[in-house]
Amino acid sequence: MKTFFLRCDDVVKPDRAFLRAAGLLHKLGLPLSCAVIPAGAGAALASYLRRAAAAGARLEALQHGYSHAERAGNKYLKHEFGPSRSLAEQGADIAAGKKRMLELFGKLSKPVFVPPFHAYNSDTLKALKARGFKALSASRRLEAPLPRGLAFLPTRVTVNEYDLNLAPRPLDLKLLKSRTLAAVKEKGPAGVYFHHADFSAEDFKVFSDYAVFLKDLEARGLARFVLASEIIKKSVR
Repeated sequence: MKTFFLRCDDVVKPDRAFLRAAGLLHKLGLPLSCAVIPAGAGAALASYLRRAAAAGARLEALQHGYSHAERAGNKYLKHEFGPSRSLAEQGADIAAGKKRMLELFGKLSKPVFVPPFHAYNSDTLKALKARGFKALSASRRLEAPLPRGLAFLPTRVTVNEYDLNLAPRPLDLKLLKSRTLAAVKEKGPAGVYFHHADFSAEDFKVFSDYAVFLKDLEARGLARFVLASEIIKKSVR
C-alpha cells in the first residue's frame, strides 16, 4: 500500500481559498500538512488550526522557509535558501522561523522544513540539522548524503501547473490521476502538493473530484494518507 501525504503550500491566513481546500479534505477524512510561511502567518491562522484540530481535523503546520523571499534574482532559478546565501544567513532565518512557528502553533508545529521554490543546498541541510529539524520535504533530493537524523520526504504529485510566465494553468483531472497512479507503483512515501491560492472556481471543482479519487484509492486499499510528520519516525535513521 502506497503512503501519501497531502501538502498545502504558502499558507499564511485562513482566507476563503484555504478554508475551502482544508474543509474539503477534512470532510473526506484526509489529513493535511500545511506548509506555513512563518513571517507571514499570524494569530488568525493559529486560532483556526487549533480549533480545527480540536474538532477532529488531522492537520499540522510545517515550516515553509522564513519569509518566502526570492534571493536568486532569476525567476527560473528562484530560491530563498540556496547558493546566494551563507550558512550563517540560512541558519538565522531557519531559527527565526522555527521560533515563530512554535510561538504560533505549539504542538501543531512539526520539525519538517519545506524550502520555498523546492530549492536548497548542502548548507541548508547543515542548518536544519543544527536546529533540530527531522525532515525536509521537496521535489528533488540533493546528490550529497543527508545529515544523520534528517529524513527526505519527496513530493511526487504536482497539482498546480504554470506557464512560462508563471501564470497558473487550468487543473487537469486526467493528468492528476495518471501522476498519482504512477506514484502508487513506486517505492517509498510520496507527497501530493498544491497551492490553494491559485485555484480558480473551476480548478476547485477539479480538485474536489481529485480528492474524491484519492479517497477511493484509500477505500480500495491502494493508498493510505498520513501527515508528513507521521512518516518521520520510520524514515529517520
